[in-house]
Formats: sequence, structure tokens, C-alpha cells
Amino acid sequence: MKLDLKSKLLLLSVATISFILVLSFMLLSKAHDDKENLKETKNRIIEADALSKVIHFLQIERGLTVGLIASENKNEKDDMLLLAMNNSDEAIDDATRAFSHIKNSDNTIVNLLNDVKSNRKGIHLLKLSATEAKKYYTKKISTLLNLTRMIPSMMNDKENRNLIQAYTNLSSAKESLGQIRANLYEVFSSSTFLDDTFVSFIGQLEIYNTNSIIFRTIVPNDIAVFFNTKINQEVSQETFKIIEEVKQSKTTDIKPSEWFDKSTQTINLLKEVEDKLFIRVTSMIDNKAKVLFYKIIILSLFLAISIGILIILMLLGMREVLFSNKKLIEKNSDSLLLLEQYKSAVDESFIVTKTDKSGVITYANDAFCKISGYTENELIGKSHNIIRHPDTPKETFKELWHTIKNLKKAWSGEVQNISKNRGSYWVKAFIKPILDRNGNVIEYIGIRTDITEIKEALTRDFLTGYGNRTKLQDDIKQLNNLSLAIFNLDNFRQINDFYGHEFGNNVIKAVADKIYLSIVHERAVKFYRLQGDEFVILASGYSKYIFEELVQKILKTVQESIEIDEEEIVPSCSCGISFEDESGKLLSTANMALKLAKRSNNNYLVYDDEISLSKEYESNITWSKKLSLAFEQNKIVTYYQPIVNNVDLKYEKYECLVRMIDGNKIISPFFFLDVAKQTRQYFDITKTVLFQAFEMFKEHDAEFSVNLSIIDMVEEQMLEYILAMLQKYNIGSRVVFEIVESEYI
Repeated sequence: MKLDLKSKLLLLSVATISFILVLSFMLLSKAHDDKENLKETKNRIIEADALSKVIHFLQIERGLTVGLIASENKNEKDDMLLLAMNNSDEAIDDATRAFSHIKNSDNTIVNLLNDVKSNRKGIHLLKLSATEAKKYYTKKISTLLNLTRMIPSMMNDKENRNLIQAYTNLSSAKESLGQIRANLYEVFSSSTFLDDTFVSFIGQLEIYNTNSIIFRTIVPNDIAVFFNTKINQEVSQETFKIIEEVKQSKTTDIKPSEWFDKSTQTINLLKEVEDKLFIRVTSMIDNKAKVLFYKIIILSLFLAISIGILIILMLLGMREVLFSNKKLIEKNSDSLLLLEQYKSAVDESFIVTKTDKSGVITYANDAFCKISGYTENELIGKSHNIIRHPDTPKETFKELWHTIKNLKKAWSGEVQNISKNRGSYWVKAFIKPILDRNGNVIEYIGIRTDITEIKEALTRDFLTGYGNRTKLQDDIKQLNNLSLAIFNLDNFRQINDFYGHEFGNNVIKAVADKIYLSIVHERAVKFYRLQGDEFVILASGYSKYIFEELVQKILKTVQESIEIDEEEIVPSCSCGISFEDESGKLLSTANMALKLAKRSNNNYLVYDDEISLSKEYESNITWSKKLSLAFEQNKIVTYYQPIVNNVDLKYEKYECLVRMIDGNKIISPFFFLDVAKQTRQYFDITKTVLFQAFEMFKEHDAEFSVNLSIIDMVEEQMLEYILAMLQKYNIGSRVVFEIVESEYI
């Protein structure tokens, strides 16, 4: 019996030794890969640091150049400007050397830096207008900033990648402040404050605030504290005080030199935050590299002597297993001690509560008391209803309790709470039931993190910086006596088709700024970008007559010509207005009025009870019947529109367009697609077009495109059908799926 036990232990020892040897080889290989990744990460950080210095000095050079032009004292030998240009040249040279010395570095970046340096020498910037000079520098700086934003995506080290991502947010904030410096330096030098300059100033201030919030959210606490320390310094406070004064009153009686000096010092303080961030990342990488170096040495030595040591350790371990459980007890004690420390770490780092199985609070840590505003004594013995926000759906709590009580599983999600002083805050919550050995719930523990700042940042439209649909819906719930108007650009698709989407985005931003300037001084009016080319204003406490006057003023302003990229555009706009008492119907009724205004070729239309869509519903029923009959008689057909090369007049591609045959008439999809969506016949149309198109082009060597809507792409059966067609016909290399341009995703 003893011999059998020894044999088993020997077999176990051999298996264990073999496993550890294989594992050691794997760890050694991984350590080598980690070392190469760290090396690559450090190169990326060197690149980011070099680019940040170039950007910093170009920002200073931009401000001085714009201010010098605006002051009408174009002294080419201005000492401050010459010094700034020399600093920029040195930074570009340093960055060029840095990129040239790094293996596998992108030569296009070196060429770009050389191009920036040489172009500045070849253009007489002081002969340009202040706006043109500012645009020139801003374009170059924007290109360099885009390069820095690409750097995190090339890093495998997630921790440092997040820090470099934070740097891109800081650099964007710094650039926004730099543009504010240039704008106001121009304003103070010329004592003139144009509307376009004010719009740019307000937009850059919004971008600065948003990127500052994101930066402080994702960086380590010590970096965030350092950032706050710099921003709270006297010169920074004075800088933002000037900015606030300009924002409120458009004052221009500030000395340009005083403004430039204070704002430059503030930007230099942000540069110190950048430098500290780079030092932090570099230090972390060096420490990791040192650890990896010793790790590789230890693993190598371990592999050399592992067999002998492992045999000894296994023998000792076997003896301990056979003759004593003392070490097992000690390890258990150590584990309990570690568990207590882990518990303490969680308690100090997160918002934590515990409840009994009935949901009554039995424990609340300091973080929970602080964010809720209640004392521990006020919380113990109460349920979480004490902080339940009225806007949180009841279904959320039903799902929560079903998951943790009935399924006995952990639940996680985002919850809006209300504090003792009736303030609102958001948390990311993780609630887990604690079970006994029989699987019965003993208590529940909730671990939360504060995500209020992140949620607030999500209520801004990314393109324009104004409020988005989420912000609009929140405001509608909170305000009373509301009036709402939806503005939609007419024929905006033609602008996108002719000039491209980037130009179209610039048109959207320009129109948004126009509308905002029209209502910026109206305290009870808010502005939002709803989607695509649609904008909304929301007023509280306005009479119908005054609100309509405001809408007419906006429509007139929008229809004034705008110049974008040296192209003059004269937009037109339609509007739907609603004064509905029920907030839930406010947006939908305004949208209904907008649609009817477009159909009737009116500038705007006010919704009232006399507006009826009964005829439209009757029309929908008629077209639904026509569709059903067309499917039965195979009258849903596909037309193939050629796309012609303007140079050689060759047909390079075909666009597949659906039509319906009704007697002798060919019907455009305008009349039946919306009806098809409402009657679930839309997917049959898509499948018909796909089948006919694949049949047509299976023998023709030509590229063809098929339009898909968002409802096509989220329908699982439709996706399966598309994949089956691609596999069956094997012409996937020639088919292009295009998103319907009317969709907003």
C-alpha cells in the first residue's frame, strides 16, 4: 500500500515538473514579447512627446502672428515672434531626429514635419489677413494633433495606451485654449469682435471644457490633482476670468500683451501637465522593463536548475501533505488576512453598501455617505428607495431584483440616484448576492462607481458641440410651458452628393452656429442638434406669437449665404412648430408639422388639431394593397443605373434601384417604401432586389451596389439571407452595400 502511494506521488511529481517546465518556457517567451512591446511603446511615447513640443511652439507662434497682423504693426523683426519661430524650428528638428532614429518609424511624419518647417519659410504670413494666418497655423496644428491621436492605436500596452489617449484629450484642450488665445489676441489688437470670431471662440471653449473633463476622468488621481493645481493657479484663474468676461460682454478693452502673456502662461502650465504625464508613462515603462529584465534572468536561471530544485520541493511538499497540515492552516490564515485586505481596498476605492436579504441597508461606507448626502445612521435600517430617482424606470428595479433574488446572479448596470439635497447623480452599479453553502441568499453587496461626469459629457453632439437628442429629452421632462420648433435643411442631400460629406459637415456646423447666434441672448431658449441636418429650439414660458416671430427670424438668418472652403452656399430651411401641452407629444407633433410644411412648400407650419393624417393613412392602405398585388404578380422589379466615368465614358458600376409596375406606370419607391416598412413588406422588397441583382450580375463582370437601411442591418434573418446569397453566387468582390443616405445611425 505504501509503495503504491509513493508511485502515485512520483507520477504526480513528474507530471508537475513537466508542466512547470513547459509553463516556464511559455512565460519566458511571453516575457520576451512583453519586452519588445514595451520597447515599441516607448518609441511611440517618444514620438508623442516630440510632436507635443512642436504643437506647443506652433501654438505660441500662431498667437503672436495673428496678434501682430491684427495690430497693423507688421514688424517682420518682432523679437517675440522671431524667438517663437526659432523655438518651433528647433522643436521640429528635434522631432525629425527622434522619428529618424526610431526603427520602423513612419517616414511620412518626418516628411510632414519638414514640410511644415519649409512652408512657413516660403509663405510671407504677415501679408495674409489675421483669419488666413490663423487658419494656416490651425490646419498644420490639427494635422499634427491627428497624428498624436493615432499613436494610442499603435500601442499594445493598454495601461500606457490609456495614458497617451488621455494626452490626446489634453492636447485637444490645449489647442482649443491656443485658438482662444489667437482669437482674443486678434480681437484685443484690432478692438473688433466679429460674429464669426465669437462663434469660434464659444465653440473652442466648449471643446476645451469637454476634453478637460474627459482627461481628468481617465488619468490617475495624482495626475488629475496636478492638473487641478495648475488650473487653480492665479494666472490660470485670471486667464479664464478674462475669457468669461469676453463671453458675457464681448469686451475688447484688454491689453493684447497682457492677455497673451497670461494665456501663454496658462498654456505653459498645461504643457507642464503634459510633461508630467510623459514622465509618468516613461517611468512606468522603465520600471516594467527593469522588472522584465530581471524576470527573464530569473526564468533563465530557473530553467537551468529547475529539475533539481523542483524534485526537492516536491519531496518536501509530499512529506508535508502526508505528515502535516500545519502549513495548510497557515496558508488559510494568510488567505483570510489577504481577504480582509482586499475587502478594505474595495471599501476604500468604491461606493459600497450591504443589505440583508430583504433589501434593508446594513452597511454603508464613507464614499456612499458622501455622494448620497446622508449619514450612516440615516441610512442603516432603510431601503435603497431613499436614493431612488423618480426618472429611473420601474422595470430596471424589477430586472435587478429578479436577477439577484430569483436567479441568484450578479446584476450590473447604470442607475440614476438622487441625493439628500435632491441633486441627481449617476453610478455604475454591480450588485451580487452572497450565498451560503446550500445556495440560499444571506445578504447582498453593492459596489458602485460615480459616472456622473461621463454621463453629462454624453449629452453633447459630437459634430457641433451643442446639446443632442438625449439632452433635449431630459430638458423636455424638466421644463414647463414649452414651445418647440424643428428646423430641417432643404435638399441637403444634394450638397453632400456634390461637395462630399466633409463639406456637408461644415455646412451643418455653420448653420448650427447661425441658429445658436440667433437665440444666444434668449435666456429661456435652448438649442440642440437633433440628427443629420435637423436642429431644434426649445423655449419655456414664451407666448405663441413671440415664439413664431423668433422662428421667422431664425429662418431668415439661415437663408443668408455662407462661404465654406471658398464656395458660397445659400441654404434653405423648413420648420415645424408645436405648442402641445403634453411633453410626450411635443417632439412628434412638431415633426408632423415639419413634414406637412415640406409637402406644402411652406417655410414653417404650426401644429394644431386640424392637421390630420387620415388621408395619409388611407393612402398607406391603398399602397399596401398595391404592394401585395405586385408581389403576387412579380411586379417588383430592379432597375440598374450606370455610374459613368467622366474621363473615358465607360460604365464602371451599376446602382440597383427598386421600382414597382402598376399597370402601365413605373412607380418610384418614394410612394411605397415607407408603407412597406410599416407593413413588414420592406424585407421582401430587399430580398427581391438582392435576388434579381445577383442573378443579373452573376455572368456580367461589373461592380454593382445595393442600398440597405438600418432596419435591414439589424434584422438577423436578413443578414443570414445576404450571407447565403454571397456564398451561393460567389461574387462578393463585386457587390457594394451602401447605407441609405436618409438614415441617421
